[in-house]
Amino acid sequence: MTLHPFDNHTGRDLARRRLAIGPTCFVVLAFSLDVRRLTPCAGIDTVIRGVARLRQRHGVDAMLLVAAGAVADGDGDVDAVAEAELARLHELVRVLAMTPHVRFLTAAPINVLRDCHAAANVLVSTPWRAADAGSAVGNGCGAICSPCTGAILPPHDAEALAACLARLQRPSGLTLATSDTACTHLADLPTRHKPAFQ
Repeated sequence: MTLHPFDNHTGRDLARRRLAIGPTCFVVLAFSLDVRRLTPCAGIDTVIRGVARLRQRHGVDAMLLVAAGAVADGDGDVDAVAEAELARLHELVRVLAMTPHVRFLTAAPINVLRDCHAAANVLVSTPWRAADAGSAVGNGCGAICSPCTGAILPPHDAEALAACLARLQRPSGLTLATSDTACTHLADLPTRHKPAFQ
């Protein structure tokens, strides 16, 4: 599980207005590393549980944006795996009473994805297959120099995620300092290791 805190400065207020997100909300962005479809190995369920714990146990006004691949291909044929996973995640959100605080964006256009990226305080990627950490979309451990540019947490550990997010949202300057270092680090990475949306 990798965690990328960042602060985009320019465009955040505008992006949040377009997405109807309040200015003080702590926004977590998660997306599937397999951009073609949503799959269980993306670990989005861990992020949902982590953000739920962040709200319920740490008292943080947090919202989760989940950007994932389409549940249907270009011909309109339904991807059964992606459809089943999306249904499972929606049910998890319902059970955790997180429906008002989680938004799913499947096959969202690039301008919406850019707004999500600009609006977020933290980007979380949670692949639980080793191969995903080095995937071409570049959100694996190679983009993180813990703790300078983010955090690397144990897989499937919603408690650790919630605790880390709680530390990052405090007005201590940690997120800003980490994000500035992360931006410098990412600028120096080869293109294949950079986040898909910048």
